[in-house]
Amino acid sequence: MHTQSKQPYQWWRWPLMPLAAIAGSVLGTIVMGILMWLGMKLSGGYSEDGWYFRYIMPVITSGIFGYLYATISYTVAPSGKRIAGIIMVTALGIFSGLSAILGWVMPSYSTGQAIQATVASIATMIGAVMALADPD
Repeated sequence: MHTQSKQPYQWWRWPLMPLAAIAGSVLGTIVMGILMWLGMKLSGGYSEDGWYFRYIMPVITSGIFGYLYATISYTVAPSGKRIAGIIMVTALGIFSGLSAILGWVMPSYSTGQAIQATVASIATMIGAVMALADPD
């Protein structure tokens, strides 16, 4: 007779989940940003003052951040992975929305910076929802 061994419940992963999601997605985004910058520099067609570096790369890295954040949240959760991912992505959406709103209401932000913060928030949420749509 075959007996299934039940894995012990790893409760300690719950408090680590938000920390792992934030740290892992920040590190992953930094690595991807460096790789994109290297690709930009090695191709020779782009510069730090150009549109790709100033506008496109931040949107791409925001999407990567959201994707990694949701994926790490889903992976680290010991149980209820889908629900945990949805809750973490909801929290990310609240913070992203607040970031976009602050970009519009703070007088130190220009209209261009507010637009960029809004587009980055949208890209972050698109990446996060894409990660949760099919996490396996």
